[in-house]
Amino acid sequence: MKISDKLKKIDKRALIAVVICIALIIGIIVFDSVKKSTEYQTTTVAMGTVINIRLFGPDGEENSKLVIENINETEKALLSRNEKNSDIDRINATPGTEVSVSAETAEIISKSLDISKKCEGVFDISIGEITKLWDFGGDNQKIPSAEEIADKLNSVRYSSVRVTDTNVRIAEGQSLDLGAVGKGAACDRIKTLLSATSTDSAVISVGGSLLLYGKKDFNIGIVNPENDNESMATLRISDTFVSTSGNYEKFFEEDGKTYHHILDATTGYPADSRLSSVTVICDSGVISDALSTACYILGYHSSLVLLEEYDAQAVFVFKDKTVRVTDGIKDNFSLTDESFVVAK
Repeated sequence: MKISDKLKKIDKRALIAVVICIALIIGIIVFDSVKKSTEYQTTTVAMGTVINIRLFGPDGEENSKLVIENINETEKALLSRNEKNSDIDRINATPGTEVSVSAETAEIISKSLDISKKCEGVFDISIGEITKLWDFGGDNQKIPSAEEIADKLNSVRYSSVRVTDTNVRIAEGQSLDLGAVGKGAACDRIKTLLSATSTDSAVISVGGSLLLYGKKDFNIGIVNPENDNESMATLRISDTFVSTSGNYEKFFEEDGKTYHHILDATTGYPADSRLSSVTVICDSGVISDALSTACYILGYHSSLVLLEEYDAQAVFVFKDKTVRVTDGIKDNFSLTDESFVVAK
């Protein structure tokens, strides 16, 4: 199937946001001495999103094929709840029963549960029954009734998910949704893969998650949430993971109100924070992905302790166009849109 055909199957609003992320959050990347290296670039579709791969060093085409295979395996064998016989599908199909999964899947679930505990459950991968109701980006997206949400909210309990070595058990009535960590997990796996190849440096985007591989500095642009075909700032960083969660990514409108896909797992409704987006930078793809969601829901002040727990940095963009940047990256952050203001 051609990429153009695959794109037709992705929700149009989500696709627009992803393409912009590639062009701005990901694509406005300045390579210094990396420019002199051999570059190989390709784009594909996987995990319901656009994948952009830029490799620097020898054997770029060969290594890019390995990257794509790795991403497809992450989705189809491990983390997708919609792929028959994936680890998550098998867990969801047999609630109340221990299911043997890969060591990677068990570790990703364990890390997600740890974050849930530390953010008091606002982020929770056992939210699967609630996300089914909303169906953001699907064929049946809608506003569920209060009764439907109240009924399914009883199943959202991260404390009921058990991981013992490589065995996972969920409670009756529960289902897992790893959509908030899957793309970051793919970036983790890609970094491990690249370390065994001839690749010198790389920039790989998996939707809103980004791997910067190698010791070279990169300038990445941060999307303007109010005009997502432009960037509003740049950040100079290297050899790390970056994930962004924003209210402009997946959403729908009904009766003049916008409903975005970042759900507060304690309420079952889209998070009502003062934020437009949160970008998190840390040394783990899974953690950066999960934290960007958790911090968006928590809001700025409540996020600071959580970020410190994981030695992570973040850029918070507020609806009033105020920006807050954590201390560890302030010197590497620059506004490019004067309509935004960095809070002191």
